[in-house]
Amino acid sequence: MESLFQHFRKEEKEKIIFYYSKFEIASRDYYPVLLDFTDPRERKIIESISGRFSDIKVEYYGGGSDDNHERKRVLLVPELLEVSRDDFEIETVELEYPEKFVSLSHRNILGAMMSIGVDRSKLGDIIISDKIEFAVDKNFFELFKRELTTIKNAPIELSKIPNDEFLEPIDEMTKHSIIVSSFRLDVILSEVIKEGRSKSKNRVTREKVKVNHAIVTDPSFIVELGDIISVRGFGRFIVSEFIHETRKGKSRIEVLVYED
Repeated sequence: MESLFQHFRKEEKEKIIFYYSKFEIASRDYYPVLLDFTDPRERKIIESISGRFSDIKVEYYGGGSDDNHERKRVLLVPELLEVSRDDFEIETVELEYPEKFVSLSHRNILGAMMSIGVDRSKLGDIIISDKIEFAVDKNFFELFKRELTTIKNAPIELSKIPNDEFLEPIDEMTKHSIIVSSFRLDVILSEVIKEGRSKSKNRVTREKVKVNHAIVTDPSFIVELGDIISVRGFGRFIVSEFIHETRKGKSRIEVLVYED
């Protein structure tokens, strides 16, 4: 397992050990092991581990029919066994509210959900369009139904919907090509937001920036492909692709920018 650690950040060591242990259980017990909702970075770790377990197939599902969602649950399935989407234990939910009197954002909804003590790993995507829908671990639906009754002082009502009717993500991302001198967090942030390096450093040290949903306070933190960076007051972006190295030794990269 030591060689796995070399490919990831030191702060991800516990997560690697946790996921590795789940693969071991699935292989030893010859039984599917269900994991919580994961983000793209976590799935990168899982895919790397899967190469060590040729007898385990990795299945993903986040709800919906086409399933292009960002957050997905994971099933580790021993060879020759079959699973269905019901085995992912996902409940998809519609949130009704008095839209004539209040406007709800992704931040409002997620904040209200977290305030009742539910870990982010139990929640899938939150989709806001002409309706608001979200995915959740089915074991937590009744808790939400009971405890989540208002958001921004407005009454809300939750109702189950069929999984295959779950809204697909609305693609509001725009592609941007930027040139950076390094993959430091403050350097990339400065180029994406179009502000001075010192301001970007300040954002990071004042705990206004998250990488893969965790607050990062070190401006020299090294960003990797697939990282999701959230900036308070700006939104989110994904460092999606390394394009090429310039003649001056800098890196041209692609970022996908969208509002949070």
